[in-house]
Amino acid sequence: MPKKTSNASLQAKLDVLNTLAEEGKKEQFVHAFVPLDLTPDELASYLSELTSNAEQWGNLAAEISSIKWGTRVKKILGDQITTATFCFPHPFYEQVDREVTFVQVDGEWRAEG
Repeated sequence: MPKKTSNASLQAKLDVLNTLAEEGKKEQFVHAFVPLDLTPDELASYLSELTSNAEQWGNLAAEISSIKWGTRVKKILGDQITTATFCFPHPFYEQVDREVTFVQVDGEWRAEG
């Protein structure tokens, strides 16, 4: 049985991120995903990494899809009101476990640092 977040606003954010990833809209994805306290240079650097590294982008997109659908999620830590950490096996690499944390900052869900 899938483990999806119980928080409607976080699920809505995951839906948006997944759609942007599926459509290959890297710039919009990055602006919606990264922590709000990143400097413009840090944001540009991260976008450049994703644009130039197809494997990194593919991994991130697959991880977001896994979280959105909850099919690979083993557990969700945190209160899912201010923080949620999704624990799941990597979509492509065996014996690699992943944790992705989202935090709510000023009403906006973002990946944690």
